[in-house]
Amino acid sequence: MPKGYNGVILIIDLSSGNIEKKAFSEDFYRLYMGGGAFGAYFLLAETTGVIDPLGDENILTIAPSITTGCNVTGVSRCSAVAISPLTGAIGEGQAGGNIGPIIKHAGYDAIVLKGKSKTLSYIYIEDDLVEIRDGSHLRQKNVSDVYDLLIQDSSKRKTSIIQCGPAGEKCVRFASLLVDRNNVVGRTGMGAVMGSKGVRAIVVKSENKTQFHDNNSLKSFNQILKDKIDQTGFPRILKEHGTPGVVSIQANGGNLASYNYRSGFHKGHHKLDASSFEKEIGAGKATCPGCIVACRKRVKAESPYKVSDKLGGPEFETLSILGSNLDITDAVAVAKANELCNEFGLDTITTGAIAGYLFESIENNAIESNVLDGKTFRFGNAQDLFDLIDLIAKREGVGDILADGFYKAIEKLGEKTAPYAIHCKGQGLPAHLAQVKPSQALMYAACPIGGDHQSAEHDWFLNREDQDSRALGIFGEGDAKSNNLAKVRMTVYGQMYYSVLDTLTLCMFTWGPGNLFSYQDLVNLVSFTTGWKTTMWELMKVGERKINMMKAINIKRGFTVKDDILPDRLYDPIPDGPSAGSCVNRDRFPDMLKEYYGLMGWDPETGKPTTGKLQELGLDWVAI
Repeated sequence: MPKGYNGVILIIDLSSGNIEKKAFSEDFYRLYMGGGAFGAYFLLAETTGVIDPLGDENILTIAPSITTGCNVTGVSRCSAVAISPLTGAIGEGQAGGNIGPIIKHAGYDAIVLKGKSKTLSYIYIEDDLVEIRDGSHLRQKNVSDVYDLLIQDSSKRKTSIIQCGPAGEKCVRFASLLVDRNNVVGRTGMGAVMGSKGVRAIVVKSENKTQFHDNNSLKSFNQILKDKIDQTGFPRILKEHGTPGVVSIQANGGNLASYNYRSGFHKGHHKLDASSFEKEIGAGKATCPGCIVACRKRVKAESPYKVSDKLGGPEFETLSILGSNLDITDAVAVAKANELCNEFGLDTITTGAIAGYLFESIENNAIESNVLDGKTFRFGNAQDLFDLIDLIAKREGVGDILADGFYKAIEKLGEKTAPYAIHCKGQGLPAHLAQVKPSQALMYAACPIGGDHQSAEHDWFLNREDQDSRALGIFGEGDAKSNNLAKVRMTVYGQMYYSVLDTLTLCMFTWGPGNLFSYQDLVNLVSFTTGWKTTMWELMKVGERKINMMKAINIKRGFTVKDDILPDRLYDPIPDGPSAGSCVNRDRFPDMLKEYYGLMGWDPETGKPTTGKLQELGLDWVAI
């Protein structure tokens, strides 16, 4: 009977060349369902806590989910999971596009990479045919060039390519993965893991279709969208402008990272908003399979910098972290920086954060001039940013130091630079300011993958009149700036729900609370794809299970509550703009963390999941 999954995971041992198509039971799929939970399972089951993230023992899992591949908006994402070379903790990122659906169509529910290839290679998958091929002709070529070379080798129309870029080959610790040319697994350095394994790319081709339990009922979701999309705020903005359409909204709320996270407002923010720049440099849009929102917007420019429309345009986070956060408000300049990062395969968020660290360190005379080889790196100078991106990707000069991330940079550049390194667990922070959003402060510190803005719903969710929050059991009074127990509870339940979405590899822009689909729609989606008579209770436990698996991996690797910390800057009041005076409450925050651990069922002194919690979630096999 069609059930939404194939029952087979492709396991490739690059060291031996062994290729295994391993069958898994229905119970396995029901417990873990896909995405990040699949990746966490393989790390827990088959690695120890002491492995080198860039060594042979690390395991990289590329995983869609049980729902991926059906023709429904927001159901086409794919996860990449491994131990992060940037943080040393569990690493996970997601991308939209074609890779997840086509992996499913080819007959696999995930691709698991072990070991290391002796020479640079790429993996070719065409349904039953799976080969490890020589990739020497791809070495250090840009992402778009590699895509063009490998797509020419396509014998079938439906092809998707995921690759690590030249920065991944160089093991830059915040290297990303590019899906085709328009989607990115940006966070936690998954590109460096692929590169460390000697794999430049994975090519997947198939003309098959994934069979689902009830295709007729799945079609009903299209009617939901027709009825709702023009009446919803955020999805309607995404349809019109993409995420760049919220730049001015965030700036006017004092929530646009500026000047290396010192401010939440930049007076030139309107230049970075899509409503301002897209009429000059807009070049159409791209979309994920089956999605009518089409939030991915392309850009193209000839001056003052030449920008191609091949690699997609900058998202909100990029416009802030490579833009206002570095005092750059020329949208063409930010689009060029985004293009450079994507061609090299670099996470734009950590690239911008580490550039801010360098610029401010230089501004405060905290770095010896001889380290800079006579180069200048300044806020507000686009060419300095372009030069720095090039140095990082090629591991040259000071770029070689920064390519290893914040911790190594501080070791080599000196403790004087530490106050300007704005990160959690080594990962550069996103544009949403923890000074303004207490729930994000909690997530940045406690999230297993480090600072991340998409691991829980944001502070607006605590609203006593809001049915979306009530339906998740969130209650208690509080506004966006509150930091009480109700806000902690909101963060915990929001994290569990977002973990469900990550596990099912669903788009938060359409499946997040208050967007296009309801919680009942989510239950129906899983039932229609698999035939299971599921409930929201089961799905929330799946999300909670994934978080606890990720936490268990970190505990095995030596992480404790001492690692759940924020940079000191976040405790300083913002000096100006709409959020002037806002900061993380230094006295209250430790108690918020303890309340968080308690609500999660973790020991408040160690952060370790209790035995009872692991047993409740069916993780009694996990030893920590």
